[in-house]
Amino acid sequence: MKAGFQILTNAGGAALDFAQLLVPSLRQTIWRGRAGDASVALTFDDGPHPIYTPQILEILRRHQTPATFFPLGRNVERYPKLIQKMFAHGHTIGNHTYGHERLIFTSGERVRSEMVKTSQAIQRITGQKPRFFRPPRGLSGWRALVLASRLGMQTVLWTISPGDWRRPPAGLIVRRVLTKAEDGAIVLLHDAKYNDPREDRDQTVQALPEIIRGLRELGYCLVTLTELVTHRRVNERRAINQ
Repeated sequence: MKAGFQILTNAGGAALDFAQLLVPSLRQTIWRGRAGDASVALTFDDGPHPIYTPQILEILRRHQTPATFFPLGRNVERYPKLIQKMFAHGHTIGNHTYGHERLIFTSGERVRSEMVKTSQAIQRITGQKPRFFRPPRGLSGWRALVLASRLGMQTVLWTISPGDWRRPPAGLIVRRVLTKAEDGAIVLLHDAKYNDPREDRDQTVQALPEIIRGLRELGYCLVTLTELVTHRRVNERRAINQ
């Protein structure tokens, strides 16, 4: 990153201005938590869904497990009660854009609209602006990175993706998560499909209890992204996990 920054600073004033915006945004991008911290964050993208999200919330409640949800803005508006329930249960709620646009190929004005509309929809329901942003497909482009930072959000990617969106058997989803588990891991799961609400997420629902049990048996504390980043309440969570 230092070399890239030096190239930009040598290129002139405009490039320097760009670098001063982009480099801090890149530094704020999160792939994992702190090394040596035996914590894992479960995250769910593309919801909420009227069938699968309630099942996931119930499993999380039953197992006293916090999680982080990255809903689409249009689904936030369709299912505000599910967002209320997430928030009431102590889960973290992030911004995943309004309609799952390919941000790299989208105009700056559209990128801003996708992000701002979603944050506003979440804030109307919870009273809080999201502090995390996850770009669709993990591809943001420099506009989204910089804008997320300007809007007070850190961009979040992931450490483990078991490919649950392809709907493999539940057991395979579980194995993929547990075999790749590591300190500070961020697990990418899905409670809906962004462009087809008819596609089921039964495999993810079936896998979730085993993922939770397996991670705890491996000695990991399950936390929200907020806790993973700030290291708050980890001791309290560990007491629950034991």
